[in-house]
Amino acid sequence: MDLDGTFKQVNKQLSGGRMSVSFYPYAELRHTWRHRGGALTLRVSDYLDHAPDDVIEAFAWYLLCRAYRKDCPDGMAEKYLGFARSRELWVPKKDTYIARARFLSFRPRGDARDLRPVFDYVNGCYFDGKLLLPDLAWAKESPSARLGFYFQALNLLAVNKVLDSEKVPRYVLEFVVYHELLHGIMEAKGSQVRRIHHTKDFRERERQFSMYDEAEKWLSKLARSNKKRSGHWIVPQA
Repeated sequence: MDLDGTFKQVNKQLSGGRMSVSFYPYAELRHTWRHRGGALTLRVSDYLDHAPDDVIEAFAWYLLCRAYRKDCPDGMAEKYLGFARSRELWVPKKDTYIARARFLSFRPRGDARDLRPVFDYVNGCYFDGKLLLPDLAWAKESPSARLGFYFQALNLLAVNKVLDSEKVPRYVLEFVVYHELLHGIMEAKGSQVRRIHHTKDFRERERQFSMYDEAEKWLSKLARSNKKRSGHWIVPQA
């Protein structure tokens, strides 16, 4: 069944009104909707354009319930949420994702720091050198959003460009890389609907970083002092 037919079928079961849905080439796996004139219009990521029928059905339940502010029936969204995090979805879409992710620079050597030796050090020191080299990137986005992320399905590690500075102690950059790599080896707890990443076990493993207290203190300082001023972000002195 096609996207429109699946959504209309689920919409009918939810007693929804007029509705239309279409794919849109968002950079991320994101979806938007708008209520206007008694009709619901949805734009969904075209990363799902070849998803299996059962995933699209689960996706329709997930998104329409969100749009109508209804509780999604138990078990109806799990297939979509699992697929959304899977290599099955992302590996075939890798080139598309990289082409659209204009906020990412896939040059590990930045203006002041090089992510490759940082990864090699963290991998050797804390993971016995067993981790595969990920694609390394600098992310040009607000540090108030995130200082890094690890995209497990694509083995992609990105670090916020604000840390590409000689004013940032190297151990801070190492800690951010360590934190994100931990996400790659430690399973999230909870359900597909409500995943808990920073568990007690995760926090205990995180504290094994040799300069944990210093890094946390510096990052707290960064959070306090990074106020947006004329489009620039201020990096605190170490």
